[in-house]
Parts: sequence; C-alpha cells; structure tokens
Amino acid sequence: MTHKIAIVPPEAVTSAWLTQALHQREIDATVSRFTIEAVGTGQLGETRRFTLEYAGAVPPNAPKSVVGKFPSASEVSRKSGREMGFYRAEVMFYREAAARAGIRTPLSYVAEIDANNDFVLLFEDLAPAQQGDQIHGCSVEEARLALAEAAKLHAAFWNDTALVAQGWVYVPEGAQGFYTTELIERSWVHFCKTYDGWLAPEVVAVCDKYVRNHAVWNRPREFPKCLSHCDFRPDNMLFGGPDGRVGVVDWQTSNFLGTGMDLAYFLGGALPREVRLPHEAALLHQYHEDLLRYGVKDYSFEHMMNDYRHYSFAAIAVAVAATVIVKRTERGDRMFMQMITGAAHQALDNDALALLPN
Repeated sequence: MTHKIAIVPPEAVTSAWLTQALHQREIDATVSRFTIEAVGTGQLGETRRFTLEYAGAVPPNAPKSVVGKFPSASEVSRKSGREMGFYRAEVMFYREAAARAGIRTPLSYVAEIDANNDFVLLFEDLAPAQQGDQIHGCSVEEARLALAEAAKLHAAFWNDTALVAQGWVYVPEGAQGFYTTELIERSWVHFCKTYDGWLAPEVVAVCDKYVRNHAVWNRPREFPKCLSHCDFRPDNMLFGGPDGRVGVVDWQTSNFLGTGMDLAYFLGGALPREVRLPHEAALLHQYHEDLLRYGVKDYSFEHMMNDYRHYSFAAIAVAVAATVIVKRTERGDRMFMQMITGAAHQALDNDALALLPN
C-alpha cells in the first residue's frame, strides 16, 4: 500500500523520505545516505539536488540523483507563491498535464501540496544538462530548440476546453494572469523610485505608455488560447541534455491564456537585440510551421504576429511586478532590467506601441 508522503522543507529530507519517494514510483531501492546542494536561481522557491547512495543491490531504474523543489525561504516570496497560486499551479501541472504536454520536462517522483499551499516536488535530475542564464541569453540554435518545445506544448493544449474545465487550471480573465492593473501601476511607482536612472530613456518611455494603457492591454483575448508556461526564459531551461532537447522547468505561472505569450516573452529576452533582429523572422516562421505540423489549424502567420506584438509587453509586467512580490537580490535586479529592456526594444522593433491607444 502506498502512503502519502510528508511535505517537508529541504533540511528535513531524510534517507527514509527519499526511499519512500522512490518506492511510490516503483523503484525498489533503499537510500542509505545522500549529499545535498543548492541549484537554480529561482526567487519563488528553493531547489536542491540530492545525490544518492544505496544500500544493497541497486536496480537499474534507481536514479543517481534527484532534484527537489520547496517553498522559498523568503517570507515575501513564500507569501506570494501561496497567495497567488504559483505553488499550486506547478504541482498540478506535474500531476495532471506534464504527461501529455509534449514538451521536455522532468518526470516527477513526488508532487504534493496541502490546503495551506505548502508543497514539495521531487523529480528527475536532467544533468548533465545545464541551466540557462537569462542575463547572458542563449544562442540562436538554442532559441530554435526552445521554441520547438514551446510549439509542442501549445499544440498539445490548443483550444482545449476540456482542460479549462479542470478546477486546477488558472484561466485569467484578461490577457495575462496574476498581474492586475492595480498591481502594475503600484509596482511601477515603486520601480521608478527604487531604480531611478537604471533604464535608458526610450525604455522608460515604453514602460510609461504600457503602464498607462495596461487596463486596455489586459482586456480578455479571444480564442485561440492554449496552456502556456508564462515564464518561458533561459533561467527555466536546461540545455545540453543527452537527448538534445531543451528541458523546461518552473511551471509556477503556467496558465491557459491567449496564444503568443511564451513566444514573445522568450524572444524578447533570450537574444540580445543585435542577435534577435536578423534572426527573428526565421525563428517566428519556424515556430508557426511547427504548430501547423502538430495539428493546429486556422491560425495564420499574420494572426500569430498580432499575438506576438501584443505579448511583447508581458515581460515588462512580470519584471516590474517582481520588484514588489519577490525577495530582492543583486542578480534579480540585473535580470529584471534585462527583461524590461529586451521587451521594450522588441515592442519598438515590431511597432507594438501602435496597439496601445494613449
């Protein structure tokens, strides 16, 4: 009989707990001891790698290491993760959607959450794949591979009204989930006071216009819609795995919303402007062709470009709001400036400001 596994913080993980986790997935091995190290750069959660040693015979399906994810040690970030539904969204993605998503994401051993939105996740370690870096971006080839994964995810849940009917799926009322106009306006006031002079004037001008028009921009979008990652960027990707695919992690902000979100969010920040501009069209055409190849119908390239232009502002909302809802770090500050700058340049380069009325 399988017993429900306890939800514990990383410091409370024991060999017995890890053994129970493996047994839940029919891995008949006994963990005798382990080492633990911090991995990742997430600001809403704590991630640890557990390198395992076993007692007795080791079955071939026993992993050498596993990765655990836990609520943030920061009170600010932990409160946001619980109250905004980030923790529940990720756990439920692994429970209910990962198996049919098509996208390369770790297999889960444990996905538990309680009524207080405390949680624990334990999943396969995709090493030797290496985590990407939002600040340094990625290569054009890595961008191509990442968008190939995005197309699989989006096609798998394209206009999936049965998915929407499941209670765990977050379906935002507007164009983008979580970030209300009140939050964006309040965050922008805080941002301007805290980071005065950090952004170039033309970037500030884009942000000013976006924030001023956020209520209009965030109006509900018509179908098509799909399940989207909604934080689709190199920090949440693992490159260089043995199968050649890009692994995608950190599903805390996943939700069902208008198409184009992940596409724009990724390209605006993953490639420096001077790299994005000469390759943007080819990458967009490749993504669109992949969607059609996976069965998406009645979605023209022109329609996709309109969605792409609309969502070029989404990263601004995420980065600006993050300055008040997650713990502040030096790397976080640099990353948010990079995200905002990349999104603003993307909006300028694709004339997305013309979509905003005032």
